[in-house]
Amino acid sequence: MKFNSSTIIGVCLLACISGIICSACKPVRQFDQLEQNARKVVTGAELQAWAVNLLAQHTPSNTRLNPSQFGADFPKALLDLAPDIGPSVYVYEKDDKNYPVACVHINWGSGMLGAAGFEVGPTNFVSLQPSHAWQPGVYFYRR
Repeated sequence: MKFNSSTIIGVCLLACISGIICSACKPVRQFDQLEQNARKVVTGAELQAWAVNLLAQHTPSNTRLNPSQFGADFPKALLDLAPDIGPSVYVYEKDDKNYPVACVHINWGSGMLGAAGFEVGPTNFVSLQPSHAWQPGVYFYRR
């Protein structure tokens, strides 16, 4: 069987386009499966222990922090859940209006995908955001 140059070019273009589409879909797939994949690698108790320890050691700043700032304490398995879109960490101070108890947010997201992640605090922390509980003080949200 003989192939002409336009057939070879067409096959190469199709392969390139397919590769681009697959790589562009990877962050979307990771984002869509974030909670179910998180359940496989971390428990609510582990998240809560880390967050409560962080709150005890870190002055809440309401600013974005990089997980690498927390060294070995950060639950490393979370880094691989969706590395193209996060995570970012926010330590929120107590604020009677929005955060009646200080808490930690672990957030993945982008402008096109939205945001998803965890709000974690002590067992008396109750999320005021649309979310669902993993256990008392640990909530997962998707916006």
